[in-house]
Amino acid sequence: MKNFEYIVVHISDSFWGCAREVRKWHLAKGWRDIGYHFIVLNGIILPNFPLTPLNGSIEVGRYLDANFTVEENEIGAHTLGYNDKSIGICVIGKENWTVSQEVSVIYLCRTLMKWFNIPVQNVLGHCETKSGKKQGKTCPNYPMDVIRAKIIE
Repeated sequence: MKNFEYIVVHISDSFWGCAREVRKWHLAKGWRDIGYHFIVLNGIILPNFPLTPLNGSIEVGRYLDANFTVEENEIGAHTLGYNDKSIGICVIGKENWTVSQEVSVIYLCRTLMKWFNIPVQNVLGHCETKSGKKQGKTCPNYPMDVIRAKIIE
C-alpha cells in the first residue's frame, strides 16, 4: 500500500461553491465522487447566496480516514500523476483567496502534514506539478512559496 506523500492545492475557478456543489459538478462529469478531499469556502455557497460566516470554513470532500495508507476509495481525482499519493485541497474562488481562506489552508496543511508525515516541500500548487505545468495551469492562483513559508513559521 502507498502512503500519502503530497498535498496539492487547487482553486475552483468559480466565484461560489461548497463541497455539495463541487461534488455535483464532478458527478456530472461522470466521476465517482468529488475529486478533492477538502474544500475551503469563501463564504458564497451558491450564486447570490453569501454566508460570510462560512468564509474560511473547511468542508470534507472525498473520503479520507486516519490510517496512513492510501486505500482505493481515498484516491482523489484532482491532479494527474498524483491522485494515488496526494491529498487534494480546493479553495473556492477565481483569482484571489480571502484572508480567512489563507489561514485555513495553512492550518489544514499543517495538520495533514503532521498526521501523514508529509514534508513542507511536498505541499504543492497544482501549477507546480508535472501535469499542471504541462497543462499551463496557474492554479491555485496564489504563491505557494508564501504558503510553504507560513506553514513552517
